[in-house]
Amino acid sequence: VDHDPMLQWPALAAILGVNMIGYSIFRGANGQKDQFRTDPNSPEVSHLTFLQTKRGTKLLTSGWWGMARKINYTGDWIMGLSWCMVCGFE
Repeated sequence: VDHDPMLQWPALAAILGVNMIGYSIFRGANGQKDQFRTDPNSPEVSHLTFLQTKRGTKLLTSGWWGMARKINYTGDWIMGLSWCMVCGFE
């Protein structure tokens, strides 16, 4: 592999910013779900609303998980996009 995309520092900083946004979404969503599963009465997640499923599990309907069903994958996609952006633009 011998291809230098010649990205300038502002472009690299923007790519890093995109990656950080994706990571924040990914970790925020997974952390919220984990905290809710571990202790639903915790002050950090006690305000979240949910639906009781037929299987007896709780489906979050607010917070990160109220925005989309699998919001953590949005963070994954954004991080993946940032890794592709490092290859350059032509």
